[in-house]
Amino acid sequence: MNAARKTTISAACIQQVKIAQKQLNMSDADYRALLQRVAGVFSSTELTQAGFALVMDEFARLGFISTARHEAAMQGSRASWAASYAQRSKIAAMWDAWKGQHDPDGLRRWLEHHHGVSDLRFCSAEKASKVIGALSGFKKKPETN
Repeated sequence: MNAARKTTISAACIQQVKIAQKQLNMSDADYRALLQRVAGVFSSTELTQAGFALVMDEFARLGFISTARHEAAMQGSRASWAASYAQRSKIAAMWDAWKGQHDPDGLRRWLEHHHGVSDLRFCSAEKASKVIGALSGFKKKPETN
């Protein structure tokens, strides 16, 4: 194995770079120029961990706020009892997967009826864990024609 060869980043990191590009409304030409200027590569698939860190720092300088960074910033202002963004997102994704479509109204009705919570925004971290447990027991609904 060639010792000079550097390890490239994971698919999840590449996805994060693409999310930042989209959130900043960068054209492909501007995006590729940024990659070249900051990390010396032409594609996110060529990024090393060090290059990834540099690119993400540049995206942050341009105004990109990752979900993790936003959640960390909000931690101080969010009530200590409240469910995290990750919990709320997981619940919504599990519900939508079970329903087979995006159905926030159905989720709100189910939460109110079975858990006494009118909206995910008002769900405690403890309640969110119970909701996730309940949803993990759901089986995908059969297709109806």
